[in-house]
Amino acid sequence: MIKFLPALPHAATIPLAILLLAACGHKNGNQAIGSADGPTEIFVTDGGAVSEGIIGGADGPTAIHVSDGAIAPDKDSANTEGKLAAKGLELISRMSRLASSRQYLSLATSSQPILDEAAVIAAADYTSPKEIFVIDGASFKPDTADFIACHMKDRAIRSTAAMINGLNGPQTLSAAAMLQADDAFVCRGLDHTVIYLYAYDAVYSAVVSYKPCADGTVLATASFVKFPSSGSAAVSRHVAETIGSALGTTDITVRSIGIK
Repeated sequence: MIKFLPALPHAATIPLAILLLAACGHKNGNQAIGSADGPTEIFVTDGGAVSEGIIGGADGPTAIHVSDGAIAPDKDSANTEGKLAAKGLELISRMSRLASSRQYLSLATSSQPILDEAAVIAAADYTSPKEIFVIDGASFKPDTADFIACHMKDRAIRSTAAMINGLNGPQTLSAAAMLQADDAFVCRGLDHTVIYLYAYDAVYSAVVSYKPCADGTVLATASFVKFPSSGSAAVSRHVAETIGSALGTTDITVRSIGIK
């Protein structure tokens, strides 16, 4: 069943010499110092820098940090949650600016019905959402090594906004797609795709999907969403049910988070 949970409180540049000393953990076929036991400082004298051709050695000792390749995770889930929530607000602000830009709209479409729908979106204030919901669950996590199955699940989750907007007609779907915004940023505490819903006292709210990629990078995609009903509890339930229907499951968790 879909669960609704209670609200929670809300170097310096590394010298390029590392490429000479530690490419794939080796220099001239020999294992690089520190490659097996974590970061290591290597001090190179001026003379050594000249003979080895090390960048940065002309002005004194150079500290070279050799990493074992591991990426440190974010300190805690609250830090991860805060980063995701903040990025969503940033993307929603971008979408709002696009909706109000005559220059952008004139390039994006010449359809008056779509422009009229964009005007509805632009009329609202998206600075402060009424509530933010995290929509997640065990069904969001990859449970198989089958690439096709995992890809289908991920696409279904990230297509939530389009599925909901499509029920409101082609103008809504086109206007929201035209104003969609995305960005990539580093957030190492996320290990599977999740949805954040930003509920507003307006005709449209916003949905942001966060997809983790390699090296701690997260791809965020935001879209305005038009709901058939009003009220934050109703829209969060609608999103959860839409995702559940696409995934064929009701094992979805919806919880509200604090707004700072």
